[in-house]
Amino acid sequence: MRVGDIVRPCPVVQVTDSVGKAAEAIKKSGCPILPVLQDGMVVGMIDEETLLSVSLNSHRELQVGELMRPVISPISPDTPLSYAAWLMKTQGLPALPIVGMEGKLRGMVTRSDVVSALLRGLRPQRIGGMATPFGVYLTTGTHRGGVGDFALVATGIVMAVCLVLARVLVLTGLYLADVVLRPIFGTSYGAGFFIPYLTGFGTPPFTFLLDIMPWIEILLFFILMKLLPLTGYHGAEHQVVHAIEQGEDLRPEVVSRMPLEHPRCGTNLAALVILVSTVLISNISISVKIALVVIASFFWRQLGMWLQRIFTVKRPKPYQIRSGLKAGEELLMRFQHQPFRPLPLIGQIWNMGFLQVLAGAWLTLWGINQIANAFGFPRFLF
Repeated sequence: MRVGDIVRPCPVVQVTDSVGKAAEAIKKSGCPILPVLQDGMVVGMIDEETLLSVSLNSHRELQVGELMRPVISPISPDTPLSYAAWLMKTQGLPALPIVGMEGKLRGMVTRSDVVSALLRGLRPQRIGGMATPFGVYLTTGTHRGGVGDFALVATGIVMAVCLVLARVLVLTGLYLADVVLRPIFGTSYGAGFFIPYLTGFGTPPFTFLLDIMPWIEILLFFILMKLLPLTGYHGAEHQVVHAIEQGEDLRPEVVSRMPLEHPRCGTNLAALVILVSTVLISNISISVKIALVVIASFFWRQLGMWLQRIFTVKRPKPYQIRSGLKAGEELLMRFQHQPFRPLPLIGQIWNMGFLQVLAGAWLTLWGINQIANAFGFPRFLF
């Protein structure tokens, strides 16, 4: 590997800056040494130890140029990591500036960056992911591992089919209830509520049933999802993400001990939507609605974690753990090769996977409605 593969952005100071400004820059960056620039070129380094000595022994205002140490030799992005490690060890440097061919600063590499890269220990701070019918997908936004785009589209297809099945089950249940109960209670029962609703015609008299139907459908949707292998892959995804973010080795016995729930899971966002929509459609005053929305903003994560435990994740099987491990290993391999890889915003959005899932769901719902219309059914599904 080259140092250019792990170079990171860093703050800089000018030769005419005060030592106080340099001290604050070091504090905010967390890097114990910073490059010093003059006319855009690296001319030296200022480190924390030098500033500490000045703070104890000097009582006059100094400039960075008076205290900086010279750059030992320019380090180009093509310099091997092994040489950077040797230079840091022999010269006692905690970090090195990386300078391009034109003499412009490209960034810094720290001692910990070099050691982690050489020992294959670099880890992204945050990871996102998705469960698909074909395995686990993981991403940092700039890197990805595991299954591909087709699997993400398949996730949207599966979720859309579960939504449709939930609605069909509700409508079928209402239709059967109407068939059974109308002969008992007479024709006034529902005024043929379920038959006209099922075919999309007429105005149902029992509107309260329409009010609770969406929540019954949501419950059935979660139950159907729980029955699928998808939720096992979801659990494996969360366990691998926990292991990577906690710096653990990716081994089956380690990953299987990780929590099944994750605080950044999309289920938590779904919980917020459910809470807020429930409040907004309820027949209560505006002031009470506002108060309930504020309360929901504090408790939606707790509800989301509960929904994960009950519905959207389950203990993964060994083959699902292996899929998560494979995705994690691929992601880490790519990240370690180029941890600070630049990628346009559109590429990062695509790597999140939501666009592919939405595309699969939309195409499925559109196709089902087209088939229903072709057979003479109205657009009653979605």
